[in-house]
Parts: sequence; C-alpha cells; structure tokens
Amino acid sequence: MRPEQHRLAAGAQRQVPGLRRDEVALLAGISTDYYVRLEQGRERRPSPTVVEGLTRALLLDAVAARYLRELSGAGSAAGAVTSSAPGEEAPRMGTERLAAVHRLLDSLPVPALLVNRWLDIVGSNPLGDRLHEGLEPRDNYARLVFLAPGARSFFAEWPELARCMVAALRAQTGSGPASPRLTRLVAELSANSDVFRTAWREHHLHEKTLDHKRLRHPRAGTLALDQHVLELPGSGGHRIWAFHPADEATSDALPGLAATVSR
Repeated sequence: MRPEQHRLAAGAQRQVPGLRRDEVALLAGISTDYYVRLEQGRERRPSPTVVEGLTRALLLDAVAARYLRELSGAGSAAGAVTSSAPGEEAPRMGTERLAAVHRLLDSLPVPALLVNRWLDIVGSNPLGDRLHEGLEPRDNYARLVFLAPGARSFFAEWPELARCMVAALRAQTGSGPASPRLTRLVAELSANSDVFRTAWREHHLHEKTLDHKRLRHPRAGTLALDQHVLELPGSGGHRIWAFHPADEATSDALPGLAATVSR
C-alpha cells in the first residue's frame, strides 16, 4: 500500500515507498506498538475490531479479508463462516445429501464436477468423467493440473490456470491451516512441480466464481467452456463446477463427447 492510496502525503524523505508502520496503525485505529507486536508475532489474539481495521488499512479485497479473519481466529465473530477447527479435516456431506447432489449432477446436460475445499474431485456426471479424458491423476484438480503428463498442452491457458489453482488452494488454508490432507497435498505438489513450489510461496489468493477454459480434448477437439462455480452451503466447502459451452463450435462438439459416454 502507498500513502497516496489513503490520501496521505508521501513526503520527500520516505525511506520506503509503501506505508510506514505508524501509518498502518493510524489507519487501523491501533497504536504503533501494538501493530509492531502483531507483525513480530508477540501478539497473536487480535480482536475482530482490530482485524477489521487492518482490512481497511490494507485495502484488502473480500477474499483476502476473509482469509485474514480466519487466520486470526476472528472469522466467526466477524461474520465469516468457518467450517472446521485448526487441525481438523473439513466436514463431509452426509450420505443422503451427497446422493442428492449426485442426482443433480446426473441431471445436468453439461459436464459437471463436485469438488471439496482441497480440490479433490469427489463426484461427477458422465460428461464430467470424459471432460479431462487422457489425463491422470484425476482424483484432485490441482494434482491433475500440475502432475498429469500432457496437462500443459491439454489446457490452452495452462500458466494462468496453474496460478489460479495455487491461489485457490491457498485461500482455503485459513479454514484449516494444520489440516493433514492439505499438508500432504502441498508437500506432494511442491516436491514434484517447481511452478507450484514457487507460486505457493507467493501467498496469492483466489476464489473462483466464474472462469473461462479452453481445452484441447483428444476426442472432441478444442472446447471453449464457461466454468460456473456453485456453492453448497453447509457442506464443508464443497462446490459444483459446471462447464457450459461458450461458443457454437463447443456446443456442436459436446454431443460427440456424450457419444463416447454411451458406448
């Protein structure tokens, strides 16, 4: 953050281009000494009021603000929904609800996946099964993007997709920073992908709501798809990813993909 973004005078004698500690503290409504203790980790229990002050001072967007609340333990008090305590796995959907979601997936006329907060693919409809045909592993979308041979050519915009995958996974760590599942996944991806390892250290955040993907499918050819992300409240972070044709050529090609399902 730079002082002019808060209409503060930059001055000629600044040693840093960004905000000074005393300026951040002023904007957050706390003392400089308290802010320094937060930075140095000597204060680990900021109140929701302090956390909200910091989100305003640092001009955090909605995703980063939620992430900060969860990391600070102020999520529930600040109105954010947290689904698990530190060290616990994210709650799973009950058997009855999971069966209902699978019926919903099967009713959709477009490829659809059910993913959890760690990007594990826990369900799909028949078109969804064929959407990433030829790529393995397909149990987790981050593993598919970073570890599947041929992924870089399959996804037309692989570098951008890779950055989004890392940032989307990072955005979930506030809800369970010590999750064994996340720890294992990050360790595996870091050990096998230089791109993932570098991007993970950058701490970027991303929450997908609508995306556009171009796939080079071995059977259906080039597919242009609008990816819609449908939240499932109270499910522990599960989402439906529905891939809708973004152009006429893809609409014409999807029946060919469906034909491979029926054989």
